[in-house]
Amino acid sequence: MGFVQRHLFLTLLALRLANVYAVQTFTHPDETWQSLEVAHHAVFGYGFLTWEWRHALRGFAHPLLFAAVYKILAFLHLDDTFLLLTAPYILVALVAASVDYSTFHFARRLAGTHVADWTSLPAALALAAMACIIRPTSGVVWLSACAFLAFGRSRLARHGGLLPWTVRRALRIAKIAMAVGSVAFPTMLVVDRLGYRRWVFPPYQFYRFNVQQDLATWFGESHVLYHFYASVPVLFTSMLPFVIHGVYIAFSTRRVSTEPALLAAVVLVLFSLVSHMEYRFIYPLLPIGFMYAGVSIDTLAGHLPMSVTADNVASYPAPSHPASTHANDNGKYRRNPPPASKRLSVRAVLIYLFVTNIPAILYVDLVHQRGVVDVFKYLRHNSTSGKSNSVTSVGFLMPCHSTPFYSHLHRNIPMWFLSCEPPLERSAMDSHYWEANDFEQNPAEFIHDIFSTLPLQHTERTQHEQPSHLVLYGSMVSRIRDELDDLGYVETARFFNSHFNPDSRRRGDVVVFRKQLA
Repeated sequence: MGFVQRHLFLTLLALRLANVYAVQTFTHPDETWQSLEVAHHAVFGYGFLTWEWRHALRGFAHPLLFAAVYKILAFLHLDDTFLLLTAPYILVALVAASVDYSTFHFARRLAGTHVADWTSLPAALALAAMACIIRPTSGVVWLSACAFLAFGRSRLARHGGLLPWTVRRALRIAKIAMAVGSVAFPTMLVVDRLGYRRWVFPPYQFYRFNVQQDLATWFGESHVLYHFYASVPVLFTSMLPFVIHGVYIAFSTRRVSTEPALLAAVVLVLFSLVSHMEYRFIYPLLPIGFMYAGVSIDTLAGHLPMSVTADNVASYPAPSHPASTHANDNGKYRRNPPPASKRLSVRAVLIYLFVTNIPAILYVDLVHQRGVVDVFKYLRHNSTSGKSNSVTSVGFLMPCHSTPFYSHLHRNIPMWFLSCEPPLERSAMDSHYWEANDFEQNPAEFIHDIFSTLPLQHTERTQHEQPSHLVLYGSMVSRIRDELDDLGYVETARFFNSHFNPDSRRRGDVVVFRKQLA
């Protein structure tokens, strides 16, 4: 057993911690707005709570973890250091390393030690691997898994398909679930009571908004097969061929459990029943895919897809080439070391995985959409400079949630951004107003109106005093350059953000304009 396997968790943690310091970009708004921003508001008394929190659609368990980190930093008077930004991500690294480590043991339990070794590699390289997100939709995965556990085909086969045995097993699972739920449910209620300072039940509000009224379609509708042709390729990237090959091996040889693959298929179908889909919704399926990718690579290496023991020899056929295997003292069959030609093919696989993943990781971590993070470093530094051009207030003329917010600035100064809250009733979908869309359609009129001392031309707009600084994307600058000049704003900083963006509103550099003093 090598050093890496003997110290697997520490190795995975080291990789995750290295990623903490490598990441200089901003990908999903929820990374900040549904966790760090909420925690910052809870601990330091200022921050922005999005509409989900004002209407109790989300539980406080997730931001509570980061609130604990902020509380420790505040107690030690370290909240004004680099740790304010780094410490929460160190916590995420610990969780992610634990998920990686659990993926290894999940694979070893279902497919054997050799497969576990290979599964750790794609898990560590995966762009999409991340900590479990506490959200109601995770129940889809776990309820489906419980159903497979209780009524799985292989279990029925081993016990002759006897109904009494199935009922006993289902009752046992239900009993354990009730015992766990009797603790988890009141804990959730108490945590949310502490967070909201009133009794709420977020799962119901989440169900009412996303399922009963299907208001999530405000954020976009997807094709019914979106998860199959878009989400799965995005999550597994260049490992997808190995995932598919591993699933094929499982079904064709029956030496590896096919239940995880069936579970993944069921979950994909269930998540496809709603109109609004995002690839991050199916993150819980990553360990399953990694296991089958490991099966594929292990097979290419010349090992058996699964060790065959005396306990499962009745369920799995004996090795097809006994001469190439040997049995150890525990009765496990293992294939002899693969020939050099086989090992060469494995090296080719490793090179392929590194070449197709490492450059992409570096680009996403260091380059793509870094301007929206760099601009906050600039704003934070200049908010304490004490100079005449200090940042005393900020307006973001960008699509909503394009940047982090108070959790990255950590200065209690006025800040605002263009709103994009969804309607709360299905009947208001067509007539609902949102500032971000208004600004995109009529940018020049919009900024003159919101900064005017006269009554608003559009009553649903929000009037603001002119902030000391405005932040916007380069694609918008040319459209309102004259208006900014008339209002007395001059460009003072510019940060590269991305080489491409499918959203035309978010293209170009991130540009900072400063209000000239009279």
